[in-house]
Order: sequence, then structure tokens, then C-alpha cells
Amino acid sequence: YGDFSSDSARRALVIAQDVSSFILNGVNSPGDPYSNGFLRVPVVLKQGKNRAIVKLSGFGDHEFIFKLIPVPGPLMLLTKDITTPDFLRGEPACAWAGIPIVNTTKQRLFDIQLKIEGVNIKTGIQMVANIMPFSAVKIPLSIESEAKIETEEDSILITITAFFDTFSTQEDFWIKVKHRDEAYVKTFISSIDNSCQYYAILPPGNYNEDSSYALIMTCHGAGVEARGQVKAYTQKDWAFVVAPTNRRRFGFDWQDWGRLDFLEVLEDVKKNFKIDTNRIYLTGHSMDGHGAWHIGTTHPDIFAAMAPSAGWTSFQLYVPWFLQKSELFAHPDLIKYRDMVLREDNPLLFLENAYNLPIYLLQGGADDNVPPIQARMFCKYLTNLGYDYIYNEVEGKGHWWNIDSTPGTDCVDSKELMDFLKSKVRNPYPGKIVFKTSNVDCSNKAYWVRIDELDNIYYDGLIEIEHAGQKILENDSLWERTDTCEIIVNETNVNTFSLFLDDNFISPGIVNLIINGQRITFEYREPCELSFKRDGDGFFWATRAHSEKSAGRYGPIKKAYFEPFVLVYGTTGDSVSTENNLHQARLQSYTWWYRANGFVEILPDTEITKKIIKNYNLVLFGNSVTNSILKWISYKLPLHIEEGRVIATGDTIRGDLCFVEIFPNPLNPEKFVLLYSATSKRAEKLIGLFPTLYAGAGLPDFLIYDKSALKYGWGGVKAAGFFDKDWKFDKKLSYIEN
Repeated sequence: YGDFSSDSARRALVIAQDVSSFILNGVNSPGDPYSNGFLRVPVVLKQGKNRAIVKLSGFGDHEFIFKLIPVPGPLMLLTKDITTPDFLRGEPACAWAGIPIVNTTKQRLFDIQLKIEGVNIKTGIQMVANIMPFSAVKIPLSIESEAKIETEEDSILITITAFFDTFSTQEDFWIKVKHRDEAYVKTFISSIDNSCQYYAILPPGNYNEDSSYALIMTCHGAGVEARGQVKAYTQKDWAFVVAPTNRRRFGFDWQDWGRLDFLEVLEDVKKNFKIDTNRIYLTGHSMDGHGAWHIGTTHPDIFAAMAPSAGWTSFQLYVPWFLQKSELFAHPDLIKYRDMVLREDNPLLFLENAYNLPIYLLQGGADDNVPPIQARMFCKYLTNLGYDYIYNEVEGKGHWWNIDSTPGTDCVDSKELMDFLKSKVRNPYPGKIVFKTSNVDCSNKAYWVRIDELDNIYYDGLIEIEHAGQKILENDSLWERTDTCEIIVNETNVNTFSLFLDDNFISPGIVNLIINGQRITFEYREPCELSFKRDGDGFFWATRAHSEKSAGRYGPIKKAYFEPFVLVYGTTGDSVSTENNLHQARLQSYTWWYRANGFVEILPDTEITKKIIKNYNLVLFGNSVTNSILKWISYKLPLHIEEGRVIATGDTIRGDLCFVEIFPNPLNPEKFVLLYSATSKRAEKLIGLFPTLYAGAGLPDFLIYDKSALKYGWGGVKAAGFFDKDWKFDKKLSYIEN
């Protein structure tokens, strides 16, 4: 911490690199822990003495920068963080870019105009509806050329101008021009939050757009940009190499929003290029080695093979958690709810899903970043399962390594690894499937079976299914046709499942379906989806495939951020509560921009329309007194605040409390509401103490805590848990402190 003086009350910008957050004159603000260099946080200085408290982060030597600089005007364009595409020479350009705009004033700014100009670029003006005080929004912008890009220069200069009232500010940035046969960047609009995201492509050598190619999906390690990731690979004449971003170079460890980004990129590539869907491969290094394990075991039916390099297992083992406050002080009956949420991110637990997925593990024997014990653990449990795999631990090599000076970096692009991938072809209709999940919203389908509902939610569900009439013909992956076949199913903790029957692996005729020894006979005529639901000790045809809590509407808390959302601050309390609510929304907005390269708007509760309710999840700050949306819906929620208490069915929790709760929006059950509420003014500043927007959060459907959480982490949580299958409060799925 430190004190300094200002000769007047004025605005300033803070640069806080290698700092997780800072408090200036009692106001908490975000820092730049990854030292990205683009973050500028507007603040207000008092005349006279000012105090800054800086929170450091990481495991380094704790050097940091904390600097105040003048405010250049009411608006700033931060081109240091612009997301841009590459233009392709000889082709017309029609692409997206994303640029952050910062409001450095105490006022909400309306009707900002953005103007794009450049040689051979269509001049266009885009309106920005509003930016809240001291807030930043990364706006997606459309950029289109007048004609084909014919320049011989390697870049095109673009000028962007922002107009507000009588003020204007202008910045330049460059868009690179590439040939289609070299690595380039493509942008797209994400369905998660309508933001502009990018991925990098290394096209096949001698690319022919009429030919079909394999696809190598490679995800980068921590601190690496996707555009740099593809440069570690040599060009293949048989495959595209594509690198998604994980939303940022550190991002989300390829979990949660990182995994969703991967899937969005995969779909965009398949839409824009001719990809052989039976020759899609998954690989990557370090953080992405973990990502390959996570994505591969979560969605095993997508890939023909995977090849993790230097991949770690889980947070708990890679950066041990045993010194965390939560590990030391939280009650075991409470902390299990956090761990149940995080369970889906531990690929060691879901290795069974690799039954039909060939695996090549590559590891440096002298790696001091991700030690070989991490890879060896995967090998141990693959061996225990009886699965085939190849493990190549290269003696003496560290974390990032190359054996010789030939093109391609061997720790991700070795000849042996690539030969392994190239030799594998996916069978989309395997005769036997082993599939396990703990969260049907994250992972519920493998090949031709889907788990629709678990018997006990968030506990592991396992299904083993085998086409018992299968006969593999020599040099042929198709099955011999029979008039009658058996499909044998054995399950654990599965309540409802579905089969996708297809002529590719079953002929019309009688099918004997045997579920845990119970026989169901039916006639298969044509491709269909059949669902079966547990009823007592047996399974029967399902007329309703799932409960209210199903894939897409499952929770937990982070689910509110998996599709477009708005941050809604309450305005119906006094000025202090309104400012507290706005500030918490602003902090989340900064976090979403900084961590997710994301786009989100902040709105007051008075401006939430039917259209917004129809199309967005609502993240609400305030309570039924201070937020008018909660006045409408509070008593329809399982938990709500009443007279300064949190009310749950049959229980009342008293004190200066904060609580977080996700629930289908009573005004539109197809979308979520997520509450950040407090029972008192003293508790309002604790809202956001448990952050949601990072991969290790582990917040269940609801969480209630008081100020003791500052000292004890989860040891200060008074109640937490999940709602049941019908989104009702259930003591058996909850912890409430006595």
C-alpha cells in the first residue's frame, strides 16, 4: 500500500500490471495480473491524500507496476487489445473486429458513433447505445472492403474514430494481408456473448477448395496466442491445422468457456471448409495438453484420435490446493458441493470415455513445468482400464523442446505424433461404448447413446452399451447384417437415456434391448431416437425424456454466462445501494472483457424490456428492495431475502449475508436469472467475493456467506448446494450451517 497527494480532485487512469486488483480510496478495481498491458482503469482522485492498496498475484518475485496517468478525454479507444482478422490477398474482405472503448467519466454516455475508414475499405458508422460510467465495452465491428484485396503490402491501415457529442478521438490499427496458402487469422461472432473472437488457420499445402481434408485442432498453452500456436507446425498436405483461443492466452484452461470456444471454432471450420468429420484430431501442449484430455474425454465421439503433450491432470494436483483457506477451514459436508461442480474438469475421472479414442502421449522427461508424473498418472489409469495407448517420454527434454532444426516444433509436431494421428480414422458407430458423466449439461452424448438425466444429479453416471450381434468383417468396420440383434446396456446412476439407431449399424428387424438384464423387444424400421426412463427397478419407454433440470437448463451458477447475458444493477434503493450495485456490475464487466475477451452490456433495472427478457440471461445485482426486477420475481425463487433474512424452504438464515443464486427466469423459463444479493448495506460490498468467471470457481446453484469468508474462504459459507431436478430447494442436496 502507499499514500500519495493530488493537488485537486480529478480523474485519472491506473495501469496495474502483475496486480490482481487494487483498492483506491476504498473502491475496489481490477488489475492486470497477466501483464497484458492494455488495461486502463479510470478512477477518481481526491484533493489531498489518496491511499492505494495493491494485491499481488502469482508465484514470481512480486515485481509490479502501479502507475497513474492523465485522462485524455471522456472516451478512449484501446487498440492495444483490438481483435482483428487477416485479409486474404485477391479476395474480398468481409470480417469482424473487436475494439474496447472506455468511458472515463462519471456520466453514462449515449449514442457514441464509431467510424471505420481505410483504403479500399467501405466507410461505415456503427452506433454504440451506451457505456456506463468508468466502464469499458469491447464492441464487435464489421469491416468490409470495396473490392478484392489486391495490395502487395503486407498490411492495410485502418482508422477508427469515436464521436461523442462535440468530442472525438481517433486511433489507427493494421490488418495483415495474407495469402490463402499461409497461416492466417479468421474472426467470428460468438454465440456465447455476441463478441468478436478469432482462431488461427494453417491451410493444407497445395490447398484445393474442392477437396476434403483432415483437421488437426491444436490448443495453445498458457500465455500463448493462437496465431502463434499454428506457427509451431509444418504445413500438411493432408490436413488443416486450426488453433482456437480459449478466449484469451490464459483464458479458462480449456474448461468452461474455453471448451465452448473450442466447439464454436470447430463448427465454424466445418461450415467454411470441406472437412472429413471422421478425420478430426485433437492435440496441444501444456495447458492445452490438459485441454486435450478434458475436451477429449468430455466429447470423445468427435475425434479420430488425440495426442496430449505435457498435459497436466487437474488444478488440485498441478497447483496443489492444500494451503487454500477453503481447504483448511471449510466443513467437509460443505466443500463437497464445490468439488462436485469441479469434478467435470478432472479428466482422470473420465478416462473410461476413451474406449474408442486412440491416444498418443508425448512428454519431456526433464519437464519442470509439467513434471512427467502428470503424464504417467494418465498412463497408469489407462493401463488399469486395459486401453491401448502410446507413451513417448523423451529423455532430457524440458517443457518446450525441439530435437533438431527441421521445420516444426517437435514437442507438438513430431513426425511420430503426426504419423499416429494420420493413421487413425473415426468409426462413428462403434459396437461398444463406455460413457461416464457427472454433468449432463457439460457432457451427455457419445456416438449413438445419450444420458439425458442422472438418477442422483452431480454424481457420476456410467453407461456401457454393446451391439451384441456385431461381427467385424476382415478389413471392414461395418457389421454383418442380421434379422435380429441384441443391444446390451448396463448402467450406474442413469435415470433416462436415449439411443440413436441408424441403418449404418443396424438392419430393419427385431431388436432385443437388454437393460441391466431386463429385456425390451421392439421392431426397428428406420433411423430413430428412442428414450428409456427408470421406473422403480426397471426401465420403460420414456414419454418425457427428462426433468425440468436438463441439458441447457441445468446450472450451476456459471451456466448463466454460457449464453448472451446482461448485467442488471438495481436502482430502487438509496444512492449508496445503487452505486454499490452498479460497481459490482462494472467489476464483472471488466472481468468478462479481461478474461474472456468478451462483450456484455450493463443496464439499470428500469430498462429491462420484454425483448431483453426473451433473449438474455439476467445477472441481477441487488435485492427485492434495491432491484425492481427482483421485486417482481423474488418470491418465486427457492431462496429470497425477506426483512433482512435469507429464506429457504423451512430454514431462515440471519445476519449480514450475501447470497448468489441461479434459477430459470420466472418471466421466461427458457433463460436464467442469476442473483448477487445482500441482506444489508454492510454486506453489499462483499458481493462478488467468490468470483465466478474463472475455471476453478466451483460455485453450485446457490451460495450464502458473510464477512468471515474474507478470513476463511469457504469456511465462511453458511449455506450452499444444488436445487433438485425440478429446480426446488432440497435439504438432501444442500448444506446449511447449524
